[in-house]
Amino acid sequence: MRHGRQMVFVGAGRPLEIWERDVADPGPGAVVLRTVLGGVCGTDAHRLDGDLPDPGRPVCFGHEGVGTIEALGAGSTTDSSGHPVAAGDLVYWTPSGRTPAMFPDCGWPPSPDVPNPATYQDFATLGPENCFFKIPEGTAPEAVIAFGCAMPTACGGMTRLGGIRPRQSVVVQGSGPVGLSATLLASLGPARQVIVIGAPDDRLAAATRLGATTVIPLLTTTIEERRAQVLELTGGRGADVVIEAAGRMEAFPEGMGLVADGGRYLVMGIYSGHGTVALDAVNLNNRSLSVIGTMGPASFADYRTTVAIAQRHDARLGLSELVTHRFPLARTEDAIAVARAGEAIKAVVTP
Repeated sequence: MRHGRQMVFVGAGRPLEIWERDVADPGPGAVVLRTVLGGVCGTDAHRLDGDLPDPGRPVCFGHEGVGTIEALGAGSTTDSSGHPVAAGDLVYWTPSGRTPAMFPDCGWPPSPDVPNPATYQDFATLGPENCFFKIPEGTAPEAVIAFGCAMPTACGGMTRLGGIRPRQSVVVQGSGPVGLSATLLASLGPARQVIVIGAPDDRLAAATRLGATTVIPLLTTTIEERRAQVLELTGGRGADVVIEAAGRMEAFPEGMGLVADGGRYLVMGIYSGHGTVALDAVNLNNRSLSVIGTMGPASFADYRTTVAIAQRHDARLGLSELVTHRFPLARTEDAIAVARAGEAIKAVVTP
């Protein structure tokens, strides 16, 4: 029997609590993991801030994880790609259900009283329905967690967008993990140019390293100045593809003003909070614009792609270096705070 700590959310505006519990051996088809890195996501800040529905009970959370296999239940012999696994192997996981859009069988967010796959704890228990992928030997765990759930989200968005066509211009609004993931995917594709609007400077420098051809600082420019620069870079047309990865409602009308006639606007970051924006339906129609919403990965293959990108591009692009802040489990709130403030490119919790 293992004994481990859990970081427990007990209500918006209240401090997180550390609980301890015994961790049972995994049942048939299940896996127990020792958490190595728990990635901090913007959703975690939304939970603490009360922007997500309050579950009304104590819950575990954290949904980006890299860990080592502690024990395999009967019948658990491979990862979700069919690669053989054994105790001690390093894996990347997410608290998925039987499809990416479903919650795990234990519910989400899960009660601390049941074995669960949350990442802000010493030990996570994956049920038979949870996906996980072995990290190849020689691939740094930081290179995988640097994109956490952001890269699968960006991969899913690209699928729903229908991809980027050769020689198209792309604007990415936002330079957090989701925006940086979209920047990398766009730069690996056939885009003619990738323009990133964001802040602060270290995130914009990261965007340049990942393939942005132009970066525009958000904090020292106006909407009008940003639009003028995009028009200049695109020969007055605007961008063929605009990707919203800012997670802020005000990004939407600005993004709509950056799309070229016949262009596509992928809304990827506005997934919580409240508020509405005006949409000019005549403008949408007469300019033949497409607005595409996307939530999360399109398939479990997007998680496998995240590992493959880390394996193939870490040495060239320094993906591991995107992890800029590390915090012990007891300081999970501090980790979420630096991510919320934009002080970190990527913050992680290290139980």
